[in-house]
Amino acid sequence: MNERGFSLIEIAIVLVIISVLVTIVAVPLSTQIEQRRLADTEKQLETIKEAIVGFAIANGRFPCASRPSDNGVESIVSPTSGVCNSYSGLLPAVTLGLSPIDANGFAIDAWQTSQNRIRYAVMHIPSTSGSNCPTVPVTEPFTKKGGMNAATMECLASYNNDVSAPYLTLISVCAQSPTTSAPWPQPFCAASKLTVSAPFVLISQGKNAPTGAALGSDEAFNAGTKGDGTVFVARNPSAAGAPGGEFDDIVVWPSLNTIFGRMVQAGKLP
Repeated sequence: MNERGFSLIEIAIVLVIISVLVTIVAVPLSTQIEQRRLADTEKQLETIKEAIVGFAIANGRFPCASRPSDNGVESIVSPTSGVCNSYSGLLPAVTLGLSPIDANGFAIDAWQTSQNRIRYAVMHIPSTSGSNCPTVPVTEPFTKKGGMNAATMECLASYNNDVSAPYLTLISVCAQSPTTSAPWPQPFCAASKLTVSAPFVLISQGKNAPTGAALGSDEAFNAGTKGDGTVFVARNPSAAGAPGGEFDDIVVWPSLNTIFGRMVQAGKLP
């Protein structure tokens, strides 16, 4: 008896059905993977934020940023002066005792590429000023050992004015593209501010980091290629054609009042 096999047409139909089924399953799976990476990175940034606050409580100052050549160690001239070689750069994961880290000593987010190193910026104040500040200015109050205590909480809390001269702010985070026009010589948030009084900020450059995360106008502020290192952007993800360009960064920062409360409780501030 002759045995009947599958025809080429039947095999092709089966292959088409299998490919459709694989596509149906794969798309939600890839979405789930990205959502998990996003959640893991958000959790990671919160853990790092707590580590930085713990460092401040233990040392009376915040760490400086790390440069690519510093292998995860903060780039500071001297803790007694508080002068940093880098105020905006990479997270000093080695100084903070964080793990895991890559071969060069840097923490990377859940996308796990060499371009996905966590970024960090701390506020740079060469000399305090303002009516609520001590008569004798304090240099680098956030990165100098005992600097916040010397500058006083009242002084540092007054760095929240971006609407009238003299303008005094800490790190600013904008919900929309910062502007670069008057009255400031540097970018500022205008009406889109999320905060203008953050002592430090942490940034993950997200999934698109390996493919040019700094190309979008808003992401360029977070990547350190635009602005002066004190203004950043945190907003909903968007595609390349959106205002401000492609955006998938994750940005977190602490409340200054929360920092004060923790340090007062630890006896580091009066």
